[in-house]
Amino acid sequence: MSFPLWDLASDLAVARGGGPVKTDPMDLVEGRVLRRRIAALVWIPGTVAVLALGSWTSSVVVGLAGFAVLIAGLWLFTERWERVVAWIRRRKEPAD
Repeated sequence: MSFPLWDLASDLAVARGGGPVKTDPMDLVEGRVLRRRIAALVWIPGTVAVLALGSWTSSVVVGLAGFAVLIAGLWLFTERWERVVAWIRRRKEPAD
């Protein structure tokens, strides 16, 4: 007897298979990959917070705006982080 969904997980592993998984800890991981993983972890609590905010205010508009801000913020964090940091640094430089 196996755990529920165990066969599904093994089928998914076989379907995704494209070669051996790199497990060398000395390999440099691209920053975008790590930021995507962090964004995936933040997505669930962020969604719960937006749902709670929309429920607390009893407003669909607040809920939809919250989802839009959450998705835009996570996208900027994962895909455009270098540009955001460069923009912030450019604004902080004193103008002579």
